[in-house]
Amino acid sequence: MSTLVFSHASHDRANTASPEDLRAVHFVGSLPPVLTDDHRATMQWFLDHTPDTTLTGLPCDPDPRWIIDWLDGLATVDALEPVRTGASADYDDMPTYRLKRGHWLEPEDLSLGRAAHTDAVMAARNQLHDDRDFPPHQVSIPNPYDLSLFTFGSPGAAVTHLPVFRQAVLDDVHAIHRRHGSQVVFQLETPAVLATLDRTPRPLWPAAVRALAKQVARVFDDGPREATWRIHLCHGDLGHQPLFALTDLVPAVQFLNALHKQLQRLRIPMPAAHIPMCTGTQAPPNDARFYRALRHLRRDIDVIAGLVDETHPRDSRAALGLVETELDRPVLAVAAACGHGRRLVPAAVANTALACELAHHTTDTPAR
Repeated sequence: MSTLVFSHASHDRANTASPEDLRAVHFVGSLPPVLTDDHRATMQWFLDHTPDTTLTGLPCDPDPRWIIDWLDGLATVDALEPVRTGASADYDDMPTYRLKRGHWLEPEDLSLGRAAHTDAVMAARNQLHDDRDFPPHQVSIPNPYDLSLFTFGSPGAAVTHLPVFRQAVLDDVHAIHRRHGSQVVFQLETPAVLATLDRTPRPLWPAAVRALAKQVARVFDDGPREATWRIHLCHGDLGHQPLFALTDLVPAVQFLNALHKQLQRLRIPMPAAHIPMCTGTQAPPNDARFYRALRHLRRDIDVIAGLVDETHPRDSRAALGLVETELDRPVLAVAAACGHGRRLVPAAVANTALACELAHHTTDTPAR
């Protein structure tokens, strides 16, 4: 069976899909560090552990702490000076910086090196051997607002310096798209969206949601118009601990609906959206009220359900039924809440096996 990529709209789903094969498996990107020494072997791992299963993409992220390494590396940028040092063992132990007086940042100061990494991955991809067609390579792209927030440690400073971070990210995106075109899909990753709403009083949510949606839409608008995107909402997973408690899906639904509105105005397709429905410490809830907000999600937003928890397989199965009942349609794909990078190898294998099972799981939900 071919591993086909699904992009924006549900009419892209293969017409030959059977009722038992309604969903794909989505990998957020990372694997345990011991599995990431070799690009070819990393991608082969995903293929070998998903037989007879459709994949949304084929990622090949480096060590899961690569963003932490980038953040630590900012200490060598001449325009920045440290405000706080830290080993990034958890969210209270991360370094932050400020701009030196009389200095300014350039995009090259903030480069993530994603273009060079993607070139190396694509060369290794040509060495893969499998009977299936390969889905496009999935490139992880951090949201510029997240990077600016990590760097400066405060929303105000993050917004002030956002343009240079956006340019640094988009320089990589445009370079990758020029070289590899439709062979890649981009996954915009942002824990900052849900974290910001968690810290914002609900009466102020409408303004916060609009601002966050405009910021993300600007990234898509300034990127290559022919590129395929998806978005990964996240609760954070540093130390396998979430940034904040997971209480319901209202913030995710409100943000995605607002983003859909912004992108519709810009005539840009709405990406498929990965919504985390559990955390590294919490199983997916089995209370239908937790998923009730999905009734209000725009019907043309494809959902990647981040509910696969290998330590709670029964809860994961039940959650999938609740999600599709509230949506009144199958999800595009199932996934873990975050990458496998902070799991041990046996847990990554177990999570992937459960994801494949759920991809083929039969429910009474109407077909698309």
